[in-house]
Amino acid sequence: MTKIRLDFVPCLLIGVLLCWLTIFAGQKYVEMADERYETQELPQGEVGGVPAEDTPLVESIAQMKQHDTFYVITDDENYEMYHLFYDDKEWNPLELPSGEVVCVRNNRKASETVDGYKKQTPVGKIVPFELPETLISQLDDERSGMVFADTTFYVDMFGEALDSANEDDIKFKFDAAAVILLFVGTFGSHMLGAKIGILPPIFPKRKKEQA
Repeated sequence: MTKIRLDFVPCLLIGVLLCWLTIFAGQKYVEMADERYETQELPQGEVGGVPAEDTPLVESIAQMKQHDTFYVITDDENYEMYHLFYDDKEWNPLELPSGEVVCVRNNRKASETVDGYKKQTPVGKIVPFELPETLISQLDDERSGMVFADTTFYVDMFGEALDSANEDDIKFKFDAAAVILLFVGTFGSHMLGAKIGILPPIFPKRKKEQA
């Protein structure tokens, strides 16, 4: 019968402690990131913030290109519900009053419902960018029949806003780190203890039989 190595017990406890602390840190990171995002307010009139009185209201791509910054009031009240994911960021397809569809990065905190159901977007600006096939194909999956009117730019309506935490992605990364630290903490602490002489070696050397 295999004997339990009692010298591994304190080392295993160290590994378990590191594992638990890593998972706990991941949960706290998500909570703090979400709280910072929900409480942050951008200055009025800035990209990603609420429109100011002098922020131009536009209805088409042509009008967008006439201004440095702008905002939109759209009948597409559900555009924020459709999330396209690329480069660990969320993007949204937005239908303009002209009927054209553009790709936006949206700060949902700064968007408002007006006239009962229409959506007033945050302040935006055009950013030259060749939309990747990933976003184009996701749009077809999310909103069948919709096509981006122009794939050479996106509209930044996020600006300097903080990202809320992607809980699933962060949880996976912290869980993976926790498993690694469980093994590193257990065997690493045992190796250290053996090196300084307070624990026996992990693999004791067999004594040579005397002839």
